[in-house]
Amino acid sequence: MLAGTSDWRRDVLDRVGSAAILIGGTRPWPISTGWQWPATNAAQVESQLTAALPGIRIEAAVMPRQAGRARLSLLCRSGGRSDQDIVVKLALVGDGLERETLALELLTDRPLPAIATPRVLASGQLDDDIMFLATDAVGLDRQRPAIDEPLHRFEHDLAERFAGLPRPPDIASDAVPIHGDLAPWNLRRTGRGLALFDWESAGWGAPGSDLDFYRRSCEELRR
Repeated sequence: MLAGTSDWRRDVLDRVGSAAILIGGTRPWPISTGWQWPATNAAQVESQLTAALPGIRIEAAVMPRQAGRARLSLLCRSGGRSDQDIVVKLALVGDGLERETLALELLTDRPLPAIATPRVLASGQLDDDIMFLATDAVGLDRQRPAIDEPLHRFEHDLAERFAGLPRPPDIASDAVPIHGDLAPWNLRRTGRGLALFDWESAGWGAPGSDLDFYRRSCEELRR
């Protein structure tokens, strides 16, 4: 577990995972179903990632909350002139990481006003099965769920930035770009303001659906 580690790693664990292991050696990474990654140990994956991110080293692996999902989040540091905190997500090809990558690339080019999002550093495939997405670690100080934020312009601002998001031909004519999981466990209050994570469900949906889900999620947390 991450007892005694820095705040940002505990916060990533709180946001995206239910269990974690510190990396040391070549032990496999088991998923809750017992399935294991095709590249079965940290040294192999670290070696593959260095092509895109020279000097990267894996410090911990975070298992997802959702039981049975073949995903991992890697908590990493980069080498070079100055160390940088990096979060690397691994997922099966077709499991939503492609959508998250595109969404964050659009937001890297044109950030949301007053809401930080992870900046894409690199992305691609490690092999035929596994895709990776590397981003900077947003909000290195302690984070907490953001409850009852007004978000008056969120839908408008997102639509402007997602103009390049592919629109499925069978989508409703009034559909708008959405985050898809706008809830306090993804919208976080940090020492530098709001930050929004986990864009794997980004796409198109009914107008107001993001804000409606956010309000209902806030109500559940207040109970």
